[in-house]
Amino acid sequence: MNDFGLSDDELFPLLDEAGAANLRRLREHPHAPRYNWRTGERVTSAGLANVRTYAERVASQRTPWEAGRLPPWVMPFVATCRRDVPFYRARETWSDDDFHALPLTRRDDIRRRPWSFVPDGHPLDGLITYTTSGTTGTRLQIPATAELPNRYLPLLEHALSTVGVRLERGRRVSIVHACAQRGTVVLCSISSYLGGAGFVKVNLDPSDWNDPADAARFLDDCDAQVYTGDPFALSRLTEIPLRTRPAAIVSAGTSLSGGMRERLSNHFNCPVIDLYSLNESGPVAFSIADGNHEILPPDVYVEIVDEAGRPCAPGARGEIVLTGGLNPCLPLVRYATGDFASITHNTNGMPRLTGLQGRGAISFRTARGEWINSVDVTTALSHVPLPYVSLHQSADSALTLHTCGDEDAVSSAESALRALFGESQSITTVADTQPSRSSKPIAYSTDLAPPNS
Repeated sequence: MNDFGLSDDELFPLLDEAGAANLRRLREHPHAPRYNWRTGERVTSAGLANVRTYAERVASQRTPWEAGRLPPWVMPFVATCRRDVPFYRARETWSDDDFHALPLTRRDDIRRRPWSFVPDGHPLDGLITYTTSGTTGTRLQIPATAELPNRYLPLLEHALSTVGVRLERGRRVSIVHACAQRGTVVLCSISSYLGGAGFVKVNLDPSDWNDPADAARFLDDCDAQVYTGDPFALSRLTEIPLRTRPAAIVSAGTSLSGGMRERLSNHFNCPVIDLYSLNESGPVAFSIADGNHEILPPDVYVEIVDEAGRPCAPGARGEIVLTGGLNPCLPLVRYATGDFASITHNTNGMPRLTGLQGRGAISFRTARGEWINSVDVTTALSHVPLPYVSLHQSADSALTLHTCGDEDAVSSAESALRALFGESQSITTVADTQPSRSSKPIAYSTDLAPPNS
């Protein structure tokens, strides 16, 4: 959304004097990046009240799920969707009493008819759309309200609170979102929910700065409380000679290995949170240490299902399916994400995703002729600080590893793979200076068909 035709009063209806001064400072900063996108939050007083109400829900409505039993809000939510949402109302196959017999919703359903997910009677004033392509390369138009980006913040706040960090209101810059791409949107804004605190999205590619040294100058002056980005961008961030340090780092977009988490934490001397989030649903789960992702929103029900769409046994691995969601213009009923994990529970009974992976398990053949699961590959590489991994096995059993990182990390990855597959395993490493813009955790593929497949 590029709001070139709107004034600041229209872009920021709640802009006060302090917020205006902060925004002007970011826009006119002598070392600012080359902004190429002009936007605003467009949040009204009613919208801000909605965000604050949602923040209260996030803080107070966190109750354990009993295995095999739906949270009490799920079936009323489903009934409302069937009554008010054209897409669900038009479905011929529908069960009023068996939730797990409801048909799955897929990405292609949204792609074909995004408008049909907007509930009847939803106000159209201020309705926006944004586009995402994800891993498929197919454009997806997502309808949303202007307040949706601010609704992410209470969820981020809860995740940060688990490592002792609280987002400060009125801060010069609260969050910097770092990218490292050949081209992307670069912008600055403020958040009314955070008391006029600044938000900046930067691209670390030198071509997006007037002077290569400006990145460090600008980011140091921002002194952001939190940096967000995918592991590749965050890895590039460690190469910038920053004097300042954030209170926390939030990694999202692709899988964060344990080794990369440790490298980021040591470099910036702060906690690192791994966030699992989808454009369709918003944030789903987060991990602060062990790779288990705690379910984050109070209004998203997470299932693990088999190939037939039926619930997996407790602890079994399957596809992640979501009901609920952050976006009131895109209510989800049994939305199949294409990501895979199992569900376990922490000591407080709260559900969490274990072994999160971006697609179903792939079988690889070792040099010894044994068949192993791609989850084993993830485990073997978990200690290696690589920001990106893609592994393919060809018909002759040779492996091709696409990754990016320093020589030591790449060497460690190759050693880990040979320890897993056998010392005689053929491995070709391709150094990608720019990973694919995947929103899925890890890419695995093979040309081999395992026995009995």
